[in-house]
Amino acid sequence: MKEYSFYQFMKNRVNEKSDIGKFAEEIIADSLFPKYSKDYNEISDYLEKNPYDGLSLEIFDDAFESYKNWLIH
Repeated sequence: MKEYSFYQFMKNRVNEKSDIGKFAEEIIADSLFPKYSKDYNEISDYLEKNPYDGLSLEIFDDAFESYKNWLIH
């Protein structure tokens, strides 16, 4: 199993032409994002308190699911 944070995973998605790519750009630009977290609840709580304009938490859910799958493959 890989040992990477969600932030590290999302750095690889920055240039995608997708909602997840836009979300990744927001995360990378956010200096307060919990960069070392691997925990869904911690990141979800942060995003609920600090939402990004035009991006829903459903995008986060999709991205986190991709992250979990990536970690085990």
